[in-house]
Amino acid sequence: MSSSSDDARVPRLPPMGGIVLYSAALASIAIALFFVSLHGAEPLTDPHLPWWAIAVGWALAETCVVHLHFRRSAHSFSLADFPFVFGLAFASGDGFMAGALLGAGAAYAFRRLPPIKLAFNLAQLALAVCVAFVIVRAIAEPADTLEPSTWLALYVATLVTGALSIACIAGAIAIAEGDMTFATLRQMFAMDLVLTAANSSIAISAAVLISTDARAAVLLLVPAAVVFGLYRAYVSERQQHEKLEFLYESNRALTRSPEVAEAIEGVLARSLEAFRSEIAEVVLFSADGTPLRSTYGPGVERVTMVEADRGAAEALAAVIDAENPVVSLTPPYEPAALREHLQQRGIRNAMVAMLPGESRLIGVIMLANRFGLERGYGGEDRRLLEVLANNASVALQYDRLEQAVNKLRTLQEELHHQAYHDPLTGLPNRLMFMERLRGELADGTATLGVLFIDVDDFKIVNDTLGHAVGDALLVSVAGRLRHSVRPQDIVARLGGDEFAVMLPGVDDPIAELGAVATRVLRGFETPVHAADELVPVHLSVGIADSGRTRDPDELIREADLAMYQAKTSGKGRFAFFDPPMAAAMLRRHDLKTELAGAIERREIMVEYQPIVDLETGRISAGEALVRWEHPVRGRIGPAEFIPLAEESGLIRVIGRHVLEQTCRQARLWEAAAPDDPPLRLHVNLSAAELRDPDLTAGVQAMLEEFGLPPERLALEITETELLDDAVTSAARFGELRALGIRIALDDFGTGYSSLSYLHSLPLDTLKIAKPFVDGLVGEGRDASFIGVIVELARKLGLDVIAEGIETPAQLDALRDLGVEFGQGFLIGRPAAAGTGRFRRQMPAEFSVRQDARRA
Repeated sequence: MSSSSDDARVPRLPPMGGIVLYSAALASIAIALFFVSLHGAEPLTDPHLPWWAIAVGWALAETCVVHLHFRRSAHSFSLADFPFVFGLAFASGDGFMAGALLGAGAAYAFRRLPPIKLAFNLAQLALAVCVAFVIVRAIAEPADTLEPSTWLALYVATLVTGALSIACIAGAIAIAEGDMTFATLRQMFAMDLVLTAANSSIAISAAVLISTDARAAVLLLVPAAVVFGLYRAYVSERQQHEKLEFLYESNRALTRSPEVAEAIEGVLARSLEAFRSEIAEVVLFSADGTPLRSTYGPGVERVTMVEADRGAAEALAAVIDAENPVVSLTPPYEPAALREHLQQRGIRNAMVAMLPGESRLIGVIMLANRFGLERGYGGEDRRLLEVLANNASVALQYDRLEQAVNKLRTLQEELHHQAYHDPLTGLPNRLMFMERLRGELADGTATLGVLFIDVDDFKIVNDTLGHAVGDALLVSVAGRLRHSVRPQDIVARLGGDEFAVMLPGVDDPIAELGAVATRVLRGFETPVHAADELVPVHLSVGIADSGRTRDPDELIREADLAMYQAKTSGKGRFAFFDPPMAAAMLRRHDLKTELAGAIERREIMVEYQPIVDLETGRISAGEALVRWEHPVRGRIGPAEFIPLAEESGLIRVIGRHVLEQTCRQARLWEAAAPDDPPLRLHVNLSAAELRDPDLTAGVQAMLEEFGLPPERLALEITETELLDDAVTSAARFGELRALGIRIALDDFGTGYSSLSYLHSLPLDTLKIAKPFVDGLVGEGRDASFIGVIVELARKLGLDVIAEGIETPAQLDALRDLGVEFGQGFLIGRPAAAGTGRFRRQMPAEFSVRQDARRA
């Protein structure tokens, strides 16, 4: 059959288990069909052929094979369609199956197929025999001669089983190679359709002739031989044409390409297709013996003119000489160095040719991992590669190779400089700085110091003046740093606005390093030129020395921690590394790092504290309070991790998480107690969230997602954060209130000039800060102050909530002052929603005091 598969149908089988299971599945289906449809079936028409005749015919037909190669895909044409059609027409079901398997098995064994490929071919052949037999018996009727209906049945059966074989082969290739594409599959089906249609027509014509007069079988030998000869001549002519075209295109690429690298790339690209290989490679040797490798494949991998392993390159060149300029390589490879190199690269078979020069070996060219029907490379392939190698050698003469080597070395030097220097400032980068630091620490015992330098408020410069001015500023900062340190000191840019200085040979770390840091800071007392701008620059400098550690990473980390200490102390100054300080900074740094994954790990929790109506004793609202339940450190308060979230930009993520949990919980409470009055929930808002232009849209989307009415949500922001940007805050609050959301000002009274903003800000609620509630008991003026707030809020139409109520005396005083709502530990502590401690009524002891007051 034209679609029969031999050893290239499964060109490589790394996942052997998958192919074994696949073959077993095909065989199982064939066995089931055989016993259902073929077993015991009589021949369709005369003459009746025994199984051995089918087997002999099949074995002879499979020895006459013409292989057609199309890039990676391969197709075979043989005379096996004759015994296939004859078996369908003239043999019993048992005889057809036995003859096909025995004949094909003998032919495949003669080709020395590996066992797994022999099993696959026989399995897919058995399946094709069964399917074809079923199709023929479903369409044709038994008769003394082959009727037109039988012709049609045989034609349909051969076409369908041809397509089935291609599908089975494509599945095997997909399992073995994993790269079966639709284009390749389409090409395989198209080629098989053409070959099967032609071969089947001849075979069916022969069967019709034999059914009329069996003696006419002798007459079929001549046309069959002629057709086979024509196919073979066509294939031979086509292959010769392809070789000539390949050599022409390769020579054209070699002679017309101005660069050696470009010429080699063109040859390699064409060689992959011409030799149907997975890998094409050229190794060139410069005058000093340095090997330079250019490789195409496997797949889309490309390497051009990179320095190769000298030992592997010399081992590859050693397998060829003037007497044997081209050799084929198959496992096991010799010598051991070459074997290890090729096995590591997954090379199963290869062909190597020398590139001879006038006075020395220029290099070698290698093709490896052949696709197609043959395993390895034959004599025709070696002769073609030898011609290509000789042509390439001539094109690489006249110093073109040395010119390419010089250009490559220049490029390597440029790449090396780029790899170790900052492209903006020209300073050494972090990689080079760490290598120099590591070398200094390893080579000597002398103390060295490190300054870690950060440009204060550099982000503001970038945001206000633009990135171009920011880049120019960094260049100027780099220049001043170089002039502020000693000649032997190394200044580097670590990234962004961070710089470092290494000071070797330090005798007195405190005095010397402090003096250098002072000189650095004084160097920036005058503004810095940045493009057309004069920008005032301040630095925070952290100092560490190698007296405590010789580990470069630890030393940089100590200097970094010291820099943060300088920054938190007021910026524009330097600080020495101090272990106790470092412990606190390290905890802060670790917490910031761990905070990024805390939400995904379900460590960020939300608790709810009741807000009560002080007159009715009913819980009217609740405040959502965020908590961090760390699996190792325990509970971390918001006062510790919220500033870290604001610094790292995680505050918006945490804010969205809290809002989402709160909206979800509000719906759960409503579903659990639908008859209770609606409960408003307060959620804290940070200044960073308030500046987010997408805040309003995000909140609206969250409310719509959970079906929560806007009036059920109140957003709180502290007074100090609000006053940082009151204009933006007022605009954002206006957008939120337009949705129906209530706005509360938290910690009221702790800011400055806050009263002047109350008439312009769209607020609904004032929350009196806890320090004023604490001062109610005693002789302080806090009671009068709270009274003023209540009176002012009443005139402005605002609600008042007192925070931090912890004693009965505070509670009584607040009610006497007319405060409407309150919250605090006396009324209810924050609790998780699922604990049952957040109830919709006042605590019993609070209710008793309220009843006593009314009496």
